[in-house]
This record gives sequence, structure tokens and C-alpha cells, in this order.
Amino acid sequence: MRRVSACALWILILGCSPGGDSGKRTVIDTGMPSANPAGGAPSAAPSTPGAPTPGGGTDFGDNGDLACTGGCAFPTAPLLDANVTQADIAPLTKDTKFSAGSLCVIEPQLSTASAAGTLFPRNWLRPRFRWASSGGETLWEIRLHADGQPDDLLAYTKDTQWLLPAEVWKKMGAIGTVHVTLRGLGQGGAVSGVEGDFSVAPVDAGGSMVFWATESSYVDDKSPSRLLGFSVGDEAVVETLRATDIATNNIPSEGGDQPRGYYKCGGATPRPTCTAQPNNPACCDPTGYTYGDVECVGCHVSTPDGKAVIFTDNWPWDKVAASIEPGKAGQLPATVTPYASELLKQPWLGMQALSPKYFATTAGGERILVTTYGHRNNPGSAPYDATQPTKHELAWFNLAADDTATNPIPTVIPPDPQLPGQTQNIYQVRDLRNKAVGAEFGVSWGLITTLGENGSIVTPSWSNDGAEIAYVSTEKSSTDGHPDWGANTADIHVVPYNNKGGGTVVPLQGASDPNFLEYYPQYSADDAFIAFARAPKPSVATRCMPSQDANGVVSTCPATDLGENPDGPYYNRNGEIFIVKRGGASPSAWSRTTP
Repeated sequence: MRRVSACALWILILGCSPGGDSGKRTVIDTGMPSANPAGGAPSAAPSTPGAPTPGGGTDFGDNGDLACTGGCAFPTAPLLDANVTQADIAPLTKDTKFSAGSLCVIEPQLSTASAAGTLFPRNWLRPRFRWASSGGETLWEIRLHADGQPDDLLAYTKDTQWLLPAEVWKKMGAIGTVHVTLRGLGQGGAVSGVEGDFSVAPVDAGGSMVFWATESSYVDDKSPSRLLGFSVGDEAVVETLRATDIATNNIPSEGGDQPRGYYKCGGATPRPTCTAQPNNPACCDPTGYTYGDVECVGCHVSTPDGKAVIFTDNWPWDKVAASIEPGKAGQLPATVTPYASELLKQPWLGMQALSPKYFATTAGGERILVTTYGHRNNPGSAPYDATQPTKHELAWFNLAADDTATNPIPTVIPPDPQLPGQTQNIYQVRDLRNKAVGAEFGVSWGLITTLGENGSIVTPSWSNDGAEIAYVSTEKSSTDGHPDWGANTADIHVVPYNNKGGGTVVPLQGASDPNFLEYYPQYSADDAFIAFARAPKPSVATRCMPSQDANGVVSTCPATDLGENPDGPYYNRNGEIFIVKRGGASPSAWSRTTP
């Protein structure tokens, strides 16, 4: 079946801060409107800090920043959402009392008697307060208290979320511990509440994140897949890369002769478009891309220097490197040679991994990419093989490879049918490509030995020290090198890198329980831990998926009850994040509270 490769989506489920009596409930957010950048609830704008107040002076006190060590952070006047009046808040201003109720703080995590609250770096996103309650409260008071501040911050909203104003957050960089009291006004004037602390560290956090985004699972140039990114503290994302930016082209199909994509609405037997014949099960929709061009910016990893990404393209799952530097987006990065880029155009390549240990930033150094490789019978002579693999192996590619002078790889796919004056047809060029790429097997790319591995190897993660590779072993993998949705087993195994030599495979204790699906491993920055997704085994072993045959006809699946756990490890609605020590131990669920 031909389909877009999807990446693991790691979802952080935020529990309730168990301050007060939370009613022993867990609340999971199911979506909300966009937050108001000026602060307050999304549905209404709060008062503006710094504006004149009825008492004279400014919201930050008559003496301004002189009233506080390091500058006053909290305003003297309460912050009211636009739909809240002074009369509304009067019952809450009489005193600070409250009783325990069903109130549950979703974020930020507040302290309890046994656990500390959230610790924010000072340049982090300004805190957003979200809570839930079944007590019928109609008005909420948020009170922030910090030593060294002459006034408490008071805010009032009728919503169940409130965003700290940006100008307040900027002044809180050295504030230390903040005590939060959240109170709600209910029926008959009853006041429920909860309290706890969070802290602000006087240090900055660094780093940025690039992630995959798409509007549809269908690949075309009208709504192309793209990468978006942000840095710590950013309140919006920017587009980093899209398929139409990529300079790499002349990507062969799986057989190595025609350019990839030619079969979309062409091939040996051209198919009608779905616009012309919408009821024809063999219809197709042209992508709009030139045959041989990149069609999908899919599952990706960042290079250790942060200047580029290497990602999985659309069918037949080749590998592409592209810069994400400003002004260079889509160009081949300096850390990947044009020769290595040609080697990465092979089909049936899975997810990839990089390690800083083997990513030299100086000329002449070695830069190694680890990925999975769809099994084919003769990789040293026929790496382009149209036979769809049913098993993946572990492979390496030298991104600094360059044997252009002694073993050139054809870089252009010639026209077909052959034009007058054209000296080589597509099949002759295919043979030259197979010969050249195959000759580099064991030189510029090759397989990593995995002694004792009987399953299919998918989604590797490489330790930062370069010593070992963790991967998923499964009985069934997709052609794109992911654990298949129809798989029933998925365990995490570890193999030494050993300078491309590999070695004996060891199941990772705590992440190889046959009673669960364990998949998508990732080393922590210090290599001390491995995070992974874990889910129950599927309730039904045999699960139908629609498929597409060589003529473009799509099969259908009968309606079937797949039970409580319907999914395999490709994506799983019951998946949770677990952490285990490197080397193996009892796994721990990602920290979250369940009051």
C-alpha cells in the first residue's frame, strides 16, 4: 500500500495539581481556544498593567520599580477580564477563605506536601493557568504571592484558564517561589479553592524544536507537508521548510529506472484522475510535483549542529538532507556531500538517527547516519529493487562520502521514451546507478550486524556517546521502516555500534515485555535514560487495512469490532510515555499526578 509515512506523536498528558481536596479525579484537556497574547482568558482581554488606577500612580505601585528589589513584578490593581465587573468580584474580596471542593489545577503543576511544583526557567513561556471543577463555580480569582513583592497579583475571570500578562512575566525573572491560590465562587456564595507553589529559576533555558506539520494525509503541492519551528520562549511558530523548497531532485522510483512519482497517474497503464472519474476505484490524483522531486517532508531528525534536517520522503521512502538555515532553506547542507545525497536516494529506507559522537564538523571527518534498510537480496549489485520488503535491517551511511572521481553515480534520470540524440535510455542509466551505488556497499554505506535478531528492525535511536543503538524489533514492519499498524509485537532491543560493526543484540530490560507494545525509543541528552512509548497488546490479532494494488485499485475492509485496544505500534490511541534507565531496569511512567 502506498501511503504517507507518519511519525510517532508523543503526547504529554497533564494531570491535576493535587492541592486541597481535588475530588480524586484526573482531568485531561480536550482542546481549547487560542490564548489571548495580552493575557487573561482567550474570550476576554484583561486590564492593562501600567494604566492609571483609581488609587493614583501606576499598577506597579506609586514608587514604581523602586518599591521592590529588582523591580516590582505584580501590579497593585486587580486584573479583570472584560466581562468581569467590580461588583462581580466583591464576594471574593471580603476575605481569603475557601473550602476544599472538586477543583483540579491542570497547569502549572503546583506543589504538594510531598512534591515540588513546576520550576520555570526565566525565559520560558509565560505560565498559563488551567483548571477544572464540577462545583458549578461562575467566577474565579487567581492570587499570586511572592516574598519581596509588596502586593499580591489578583486576577479575575469567568473562564477556566488565564494567561499571565507578558509584561508581568518579564519582571518575574528573579522572583523565586510563587504561592498560588485559586478560588472559585459558586452557588450561594460558597467559595472553593486550592493552593500550591511554583518557582522561577534565575537562569535561561536554551534550544529550539522543529516538528512536522501537514493539513492532510494526501500528498500534493497545494497543501504540502512542512516543518515548523520555535525556540524557547517563543509564543508562535515559524515555517522552517516545505517540500517545494527542497533542491534535491531526480529521485528514482523503487526499480531505479523511472523517476519517483511517475506512476501516480501514469505508468505503463495511465489511470484516470479522480476528478474525471470519481467513482472509479483505480482513479488517482496528480500531486502537482515534477516527477523525481521531493514530495513530502516527513519523519525527520536534526543534525547535531542544528543547521539541517534529514527526513523521509514519500514513496518509495528515500532519504533527503536539507538545510534549515535562514536564506539556505532546502539546499543541501555543507555537512552532507552531493555524493552521499545520491546514496540516500535508495528506496525502502526507514527512520534515521544521528549521534554527535560521529558527526564531525571539520573537513575530512566522518559523519554517519544510522537508518533501517528494507531487505533486498543483493544490495551490493541491485540496491534498487522494486520488490516491497517485509523486513528491515540496520544500516549506516557516511554523509561525508565522495567517490565521484573513481565511481560516479548518475545524477540525472533521462527522458522516456528516448529522445533523438539521447545516448542512454532509462534502463541503461538504472544499470549504471545500481552498479555505482552497489560498489559503495561496505565502503560508503553498509549493514550493521545484529546477531540474535529475528525480527524486523525499525525506528532506531543512537546514543549521544555513539556506543549503542536502541531500536524496535517487531514481527511486521511497513515498507517505510515503521512498526506496522497491523503488528502484534514490538520490543526495544539494543546493539553496540562498534564502528559500524554492530554485535550481539540484547533486549532492553523494562522495555521488552512481551505483554506490551514498546516502541519509538529515544535517548536522553545525557544518555542516562531511554524514553519510549508503551501500549497494551492489540485485542484482535488480525486487523484489516485498506491496500492498493499495482493497478491502483484500493481494497476495502469490513466493519469489525477491534475491542478495547484496537491498534498496533505504528500509532496507538492507548500509548503512554515510559522511561527506563540505560542498560535496563523497571520502567517508570512519565511523571504525572492522578489525585
